[in-house]
Amino acid sequence: MHRLYAAFLCLLCCTTAAAQQRTDKFLEKLLMERGSPLLKHILQHPDSFQVQLIYTQINRDARNRPTFKHYYFQVDNKKYFNPASTVKMPLAFLALEKLNKLGIDKYTPMLTDSGYAAQTRVWMDTSSANGLPSIANYIKKVFLVSDNDAYNRLYEFIGQQTIHEQLWAKGYPEMRIVRRFVSMNEDQNRHTNPIRFERDGKPVYSQPAAVSTLQYDFSRELLVGKGHMNKDEQLVNTPMDFTRHNNAPLADLQQILQSVLFPGSVPAGKRFNLTNDDYRFLYRYMGALPHESRKPGYDTTEFFDSYTKFFRFKAGKGKIPPYYRVFNKTGWSYGFLTDVAYHADFKHKTEFMVSGSIYVNRDGVLNDNKYEYEEDGYPFFKEVGNILYDYELQRKRPHAPDLQVFEDAVAGLGEAPKAITRGDTAKKQVALVFTGHEFADGGLYIADVLKKNRVPASFFLTGTFYETAAFAPIIERLKQDGHYLAAHSGRHLLYCDWGKRDSLLVTHREFEEDLALNYKAMDRFGIPAAHYFLPPYEWYNDSIVKWTADLGLQLVNFSPGTRSNADYTYPEMGKNYRNSENITESVTTFENQRPAGLNGFILLLHIGTDPRRIDKFYFQLNKLIRYLQSKEYVFVTIPRLLSKQ
Repeated sequence: MHRLYAAFLCLLCCTTAAAQQRTDKFLEKLLMERGSPLLKHILQHPDSFQVQLIYTQINRDARNRPTFKHYYFQVDNKKYFNPASTVKMPLAFLALEKLNKLGIDKYTPMLTDSGYAAQTRVWMDTSSANGLPSIANYIKKVFLVSDNDAYNRLYEFIGQQTIHEQLWAKGYPEMRIVRRFVSMNEDQNRHTNPIRFERDGKPVYSQPAAVSTLQYDFSRELLVGKGHMNKDEQLVNTPMDFTRHNNAPLADLQQILQSVLFPGSVPAGKRFNLTNDDYRFLYRYMGALPHESRKPGYDTTEFFDSYTKFFRFKAGKGKIPPYYRVFNKTGWSYGFLTDVAYHADFKHKTEFMVSGSIYVNRDGVLNDNKYEYEEDGYPFFKEVGNILYDYELQRKRPHAPDLQVFEDAVAGLGEAPKAITRGDTAKKQVALVFTGHEFADGGLYIADVLKKNRVPASFFLTGTFYETAAFAPIIERLKQDGHYLAAHSGRHLLYCDWGKRDSLLVTHREFEEDLALNYKAMDRFGIPAAHYFLPPYEWYNDSIVKWTADLGLQLVNFSPGTRSNADYTYPEMGKNYRNSENITESVTTFENQRPAGLNGFILLLHIGTDPRRIDKFYFQLNKLIRYLQSKEYVFVTIPRLLSKQ
């Protein structure tokens, strides 16, 4: 017997013995006291609607670290519901985990070839308008509109056996994902087709066809309804058999989502092996709405904003406020509706998790497409979500949550991509920005000055800078002091011609691969994947802005008007050279002569300069900070400067 399977059986026996329906009086009372007659009717008929709910309160400490309190209503791992598309969520995480193990970038084109059985097919996305066929693109589709074909491709890549070995090893022995969402029998679903990853027409990795040899425990019979329509659309007056279908307990789905949104909140063994860039990517597309997607693009008549946002919004095609995001995965089939979600209100600093499932099938016949989704199901999710949200708005918290990591991830969605060179000119805020590539001579001195003056700053550093061993103490110091650390390209490439700005000097693929090097180097220091990106040489064009946006990033640059960015020059540069006195004068003159002064300004300096520059401007930093503070400017990081709040 396969050792992992034997361990699975042991775990399953232990879990099953201890499993029982759980209901917390607090949640039951809250819903019954505030619920409408329809909601009360649903809650009072558990045999008919088979409701399960998990409501999670999140409290933060002074360092923004979350703790979780779960409340349950009729939650039972033995109570079967068809998980439908919710199983796409763990596959998205497992696919990224496997890519990291193989060392393959998630944007690398992936081709799936034909293999076992006539029913398999060559799944090759030839529509460039929908984006390249890559794991990244498939995951986007999974979260944006719950695309079935994208799920099938992820299933193909991971393989049925690996899916279960990984999920069981993480402590989810009752998870069972044994079916694609296409007509296949049990044996065909065990087989997966060959996979090829290619870059610029050259092979990167080839995965042969495979077959799962795992044996599953199908001893517990799972029958639903009083009748069902067979494949010939004939009524069969017996329950539908789900014994050998996919299975995903609600509590497991909730914890899998929590493990990705808040990885530090679960034991290391339950986490997925993801990079900081993976987390940012997932947050972005879990929270994105169909109209905000460019590649792929969607018809918003069919795929309206709340298409996959059940709690609070899907009923009546409700509108989602711009300051509100739902990071979730839904599923619907055979009369079962499920949503596993984290809600974040950036305006009111409110957050909570809620997961739920309901069965709406009055006639008891399955597979006839006659379910009360609109009449009972979506209104149930709307009302439960609103009750919990209203409660959260008035609930006292020890500390208001800092939701910046999630707000940054979804920033700019739906907007035409553009470079940002200045913040709000109505606010007396300035962002000090330092870039770095090959020199770091001012690093520790700059850190000392910033700490002495209690000034936060933003550091945009290249992959080369992060990889240089001699610079590691500086990076650790900046990280420890709480400064914003971000990307400045992998190898400081010149993206476009100095004289003809529209002329690109790099391809789209070269741009993505180079930037990936930058984030990989940051990840080694445990630095979160920063949303804001400052291009090398501070030089870019519209293509670079668009490519940056396509990666879910926001391109920023210095505010023009001063010569602070000339602090890298040295005398041998002739007329381009600016000494420290010239630079200081350019800043003070601009501040005095412009109506808005330096409000919202991005003031760029360098963390180190060529040895040929003797007159180091960073030695004037303390004087500059004191001058601007005397003018009542407040120093903030780039995320704070560009926050819409």
